[in-house]
Amino acid sequence: MHRDTPKQAFAAREAHEALLELKQLVEEATKDTHSGELEAFHLGVGGDEYNEVRLTLETIVARLQSPDFDAKLSRARQTLVAPRGGSVERVQGGPPHPH
Repeated sequence: MHRDTPKQAFAAREAHEALLELKQLVEEATKDTHSGELEAFHLGVGGDEYNEVRLTLETIVARLQSPDFDAKLSRARQTLVAPRGGSVERVQGGPPHPH
């Protein structure tokens, strides 16, 4: 067994956990956006709740622009790059990591 195998296993677990946290945030934003979509549709059909729809969408935008979302996204990137010995810049569109 290679000495790096346990490190790689822990790195993979950490990356998985980071992605699960990010997934949860995205799923919450998706659910809230869908609710906003339904509210907007109701408004378009004859409702009178423009402010409520606007507030729902503003809340979603604020959540996606929050430091918490950025931190979780950054953590997911870092945990995916670290086992490969790469840098975040490569994940964000830089040259591919040689295998």
